[in-house]
Amino acid sequence: MRRLGRIVSAVTLGMLGLGGAGVLTLSGPFGAGVAGAVGCSPAGTTGFTAAISPAPGATISGTVDATGCNIGIYVAPGVTPVTIDGATVSGASDEGIYVEQTTAVTIRNSTVKGNGLTASPLPGNGAIALAGVTNSLVNGNTVTGNGAGGIFVNDNGPIDPGVPNPGPGSPVASSNVTVSNNVISNNGAGCGIVYSTHNTGGSISGGTISGNTITGSPGVFTAVGPDVAGIVVATASAGATTSNVTVSGNTVSGSFEGGIIVHAHAPHDVVSGITITGNTLPGGNNWGLTNGPPATAGVIIGVDLLPPAIAPVITGTTVTGNTISNQFYGIWVSGVPGVTTTPNTISVPTGGTAVYHTPVPGSGYWLASSNGGVANIGSAGSYGSAASLKLNKPVVGISPTQDQGGYWLVASDGGVFAYGDATYWGSAGSLKLNQPVVGMTATPDGKGYWLVARDGGVFAYGDAVFLGTPSSQQLTAPVVGVSAVGTTASG
Repeated sequence: MRRLGRIVSAVTLGMLGLGGAGVLTLSGPFGAGVAGAVGCSPAGTTGFTAAISPAPGATISGTVDATGCNIGIYVAPGVTPVTIDGATVSGASDEGIYVEQTTAVTIRNSTVKGNGLTASPLPGNGAIALAGVTNSLVNGNTVTGNGAGGIFVNDNGPIDPGVPNPGPGSPVASSNVTVSNNVISNNGAGCGIVYSTHNTGGSISGGTISGNTITGSPGVFTAVGPDVAGIVVATASAGATTSNVTVSGNTVSGSFEGGIIVHAHAPHDVVSGITITGNTLPGGNNWGLTNGPPATAGVIIGVDLLPPAIAPVITGTTVTGNTISNQFYGIWVSGVPGVTTTPNTISVPTGGTAVYHTPVPGSGYWLASSNGGVANIGSAGSYGSAASLKLNKPVVGISPTQDQGGYWLVASDGGVFAYGDATYWGSAGSLKLNQPVVGMTATPDGKGYWLVARDGGVFAYGDAVFLGTPSSQQLTAPVVGVSAVGTTASG
């Protein structure tokens, strides 16, 4: 196939008989690799190749077949302005569109599909990815059927998100990027929209996420992972900041993670001034039971639990004017004081909570009685008990969920009772036991638990893995309890 050099006027490649690229209209000057069917050229210093690497002033529309290339359209550092309008980009092994360290880039009215369908170990790759980009717009696009998530806005630096080679030695911030009115669905192994840092000391500020429709696929796992969907505003690198981002007028449903997440992950991180308003979260979000609550949730706001001297913080977060329905938690908050959470229109199923704040660690506890009664002390919440039930055998243990929003009770016959946001994963109640059960403990993620019997027999449920038992050994005394690594004891 022929390789075109510099094009200085509008050309329709389909008229030149180049076949696989379909119709691609290019106006303005271009660099190497003007179409996927023409061939792949190095994408700057990223270590990847691209089908198209436009020069300043370019406008790209039409079909871009990036088969055989890592990236469909690569906008290199300092290349500005660039407009991608009415393009269809597909076939890239990693990103459909990748933009880094530039400004005034517009991506609109385009379809990005069928990219990134091979598993990649690289962080931050999306079907459309912008790293270290300012004053740019991603509007009115359809992003579907990709294997690297949807639309990502990141900083740039030694960790060059989504590509193998490192970026500049010092972080390059992203700011004032608007992601609006896009339709996003069926993108495995990545979130729907992400504003997140990846570099130590990195920064994202002044962005807008508005009017997007994100539809997840509950229970569906593609070859590269689940359709994570969701909107995430976060810091994910030490000493990083994300500030003054507005998330408004979006609709998110069926997300593997929470519908909208605000998260500070690393030491000394600061997330500030995040406004979440006018969004519609109609249900099924956080079906993967991840990022905090072990139940479905509309909005999740939380920090990783680190020692106070290095703890990340989230400040100035406002969640108002949203409509949230059919999720166990409307708004779930952990470790973040001062979040404004009214007014919103929130409806939850029986047992659910409109706004839940996890208790401060160590500020309360539960006591379980043999008749199934539960006493909550301090900040521990009351979520129900088995005291009104006719039990076959007495209760012998209690174990809380990871967010303290529920608990399990276990009886000596192996029967298990779930309350609050605890999920029932099975029990030994129907088994003929050699010795009675004496305790239980949940897995760290709350998606399973172990029961232990007096003779040391262990029974695993959910994602709890059976790791062995001393039940075949001659014990000098009976077992009386069990504790998992990273959880609390029971029994």
